[in-house]
Amino acid sequence: AMKPDTAGASVPLTEASGSFPRRIRAYLAERFPLAGYSVLIFSFCSSSQFLAHALTAADRPVRYDLSTIAACVTLICIFLHLRIFDDHKDFRDDCRYWPDRVLQRGVVSLRDLKLLAALALAVELLLAWQNGTAAVVAVLTAIGFTLLMLREFFLGSWLRSRFLLYAGLHLLLMPILALVVFSFSVNRYFWEADRWFWLYSLVGFFTAFNWEISRKIRVPDDEREGLDTYSRIFGPFGAGWLVLLVRAIDTGLLILVARHLGLPTWFDTALVILFLLTGIGFLHFRLRPSATTAERMATWAGMYIILFDLLLAFALSLQRGLEFGIQPRT
Repeated sequence: AMKPDTAGASVPLTEASGSFPRRIRAYLAERFPLAGYSVLIFSFCSSSQFLAHALTAADRPVRYDLSTIAACVTLICIFLHLRIFDDHKDFRDDCRYWPDRVLQRGVVSLRDLKLLAALALAVELLLAWQNGTAAVVAVLTAIGFTLLMLREFFLGSWLRSRFLLYAGLHLLLMPILALVVFSFSVNRYFWEADRWFWLYSLVGFFTAFNWEISRKIRVPDDEREGLDTYSRIFGPFGAGWLVLLVRAIDTGLLILVARHLGLPTWFDTALVILFLLTGIGFLHFRLRPSATTAERMATWAGMYIILFDLLLAFALSLQRGLEFGIQPRT
């Protein structure tokens, strides 16, 4: 089998041949599409950074500066090394259930991925160091949490038998990443964040939970023995209703934050409209259940995350003004 790389050449997917960059491109295209992750992370960083600005200096505009780029690149690297950790942790299971993946077919090796993860970690630490001690502490905290995830919190099989708890513990990374953005944005330690920022970091937990559920919904014929999915636990439609419940929690929490910030009522209305629009994905799946409509649930979830974050960033920029600069907000 052949797969086009970004240069238009073809990357063989049956053996570890070709240059290291070429093989890594094949891995990234399959397991870590940079374009999609970049959009998600930019929207997440924008909302978190603007909120940090609004809560620490209410009389000043929100801003994009070099700390925005540094935070975005750092989060991309964190998600990349986390993906590589997961591919190491789940390698044997993936060989059984996903034998056609690039790693399982030998296009890249676990050693190749260790080198890539080391590079990602080095970039994270370098960018944090350039942005000050608070950023270093926040990034080290995030890295430490991903190491716990790699070791499955030293609970191993006990956690794996408790699917919801397993997923919930892993998703606690999202509030930590919001606090990483806080430290990059305002040069303060994450424990100095306003309580409303802590509340918003929990919103990140639920937006990620929305994605986690949506991408693990299957119709009965597509379920695989030994693979945990939310549709196996709650039924395909029960899992869909759970997605809507999580989005409703998200909407309610962000409206609380918006009321504290004094955002206009159109923002609340826009959040409700977004909730209703993204519910179309579940409605389509409910009326025409199939592998295709189930897969689209994840697409709708991704759209929801991006628009949810960008709405807050847009509202804050309208309310307080937006400026561009070089130095992070102090």
